[in-house]
Amino acid sequence: MRSLPFPEPQLSDGVVALRPWRDGDASAKAAWARDAVLVRWTGVPENYTEEAARARAVTIEEERKAGRAVALAIVDATSGVLWGSCDIRRPDARDDPALGEVGFLLSPDARGRGIATRAVGLLVEWSFRELGMERVQALVHPDNPRSAGVLERLGFQREGLLRRCRPGEAGREDRILFAVLPDELVSPPRLTTS
Repeated sequence: MRSLPFPEPQLSDGVVALRPWRDGDASAKAAWARDAVLVRWTGVPENYTEEAARARAVTIEEERKAGRAVALAIVDATSGVLWGSCDIRRPDARDDPALGEVGFLLSPDARGRGIATRAVGLLVEWSFRELGMERVQALVHPDNPRSAGVLERLGFQREGLLRRCRPGEAGREDRILFAVLPDELVSPPRLTTS
């Protein structure tokens, strides 16, 4: 499998932009560990350090080069302030490269402003157009209605409950499976160059 490209030009709708991660982002990413919401709903560990963030960046780049994932920073399109993260993965890159899985997170100051909806919409639309994906799915904890709302606003359909799907603090946890097809994506944001 060949490496996945970064979006060129950078994806932006004039409010949010998606760009590759930079070494200087490590301190902001480490700060996410102080946010109980991110620790609860994402893979960010409570003891996340700048060193761990830099090591994760190396792993993310290896995944991109192997054709398995593209991870991008969500930033303010004007100021460049880091707001969060989003990624598109190929859960079965070898046997089904047209299947994608999206993930996202936002820092506390970016929540409740439509930023995740804009960012995920940009990334999913690009994934359909440039990566040839034919289905993009997402897994959301049943107690996380805000993330479910982001997906529903973009036209993702709730397809079912995956019982004991992922490991969690108290054992295996359920996830709701959402998915969208290219013709179902609602109002893909207009792409502009930043």
